[in-house]
Amino acid sequence: MARNGRKLKFTNLSNPWQRFRSQTGLSQVELAEALKIKQPAVSAYELGNLPSTRIAKRFVDLAKKHRVRMSLDEVYGALTV
Repeated sequence: MARNGRKLKFTNLSNPWQRFRSQTGLSQVELAEALKIKQPAVSAYELGNLPSTRIAKRFVDLAKKHRVRMSLDEVYGALTV
């Protein structure tokens, strides 16, 4: 399927990392560079791995700069014990 010459991708927009990239148009590499981490880390977070608190705070701050609503609660999801 294509729209305007671009292939449509289905992503899990409940994942804050994928949702952020979808809203900003950033690639994994660009997001990694902005957060001063490596691209495989971004991929891992999109697959459900949890970032350190330091990285999560950087991510939330970056989202705010891009005017994307984001919170630490969203980054970590509903963690249950």
